[in-house]
Amino acid sequence: MPTVALVPAGSAVGDESIPGIGATRAGWDDSHTPNSAIPNGYGRDLSLPEYLAPGGAVYTDVSDHGTGRIQVYSLNMHTVDRFEVLRRVWRELPPDAKVAWDLLRDRCYRVAFNSPTLQAVGDFMAEVQLQYIQEDGRKAMTSDRFNQALFWLDAAGSPPDRADGCG
Repeated sequence: MPTVALVPAGSAVGDESIPGIGATRAGWDDSHTPNSAIPNGYGRDLSLPEYLAPGGAVYTDVSDHGTGRIQVYSLNMHTVDRFEVLRRVWRELPPDAKVAWDLLRDRCYRVAFNSPTLQAVGDFMAEVQLQYIQEDGRKAMTSDRFNQALFWLDAAGSPPDRADGCG
């Protein structure tokens, strides 16, 4: 994932409302329960499959990369269609987020969001890769069902990278 210029968490705009990606570490920790079964995991839903969500972790690989602001994470969920996964994604974004672009790939769906709030706290935009992970750990070739969303911050205004696969 791309590296972007980082602004310290303390330089955030007043009355910040960022529920997920781009939240301050303190804000994230105040609103998410750590999952002791996995490092950098949060939430617990034991009905999620273990291959997808070890220890039932709803959020995995949560990291602020030492910046004090959440830069990347995975959201694990039960299988849903594209419309429902997008409804779930919106809940992770600041209320002022708008779709910047989307890109349907053979094994994932990517969508990016512009947000004045994210731009104000670090000239960021949010990018999300939606995918369906099979029991064997491979990504399925589908565009109509998803069970994982990978979130990361990129530089505001970044175009889609059409050469980048689904990882």
